[in-house]
Amino acid sequence: MTMEAPDAILFDFSDSEWHFTFEGAVKIANAYPNAQLLLCHWGSVDSPEFAPFNGDPQKLFDVVINPERIRVLAPGEPFILKRFKE
Repeated sequence: MTMEAPDAILFDFSDSEWHFTFEGAVKIANAYPNAQLLLCHWGSVDSPEFAPFNGDPQKLFDVVINPERIRVLAPGEPFILKRFKE
């Protein structure tokens, strides 16, 4: 978490030790408060009973700095990268 701040993060989050853990994901997101968060991985596998693939994006909105930068995109939905804030 000492890298130059990115404009966007392909944000893999899940409440699982296989990933960053939920707390770890929030820590990463808040370390770069102006990076767009493009949520990925959650819901990408049809396995509703398997927690590592089923993070709830709504849980992030109350704990992430600048939650308006959270982007939940549908598969194939385009995203045009713009700076969030200076």
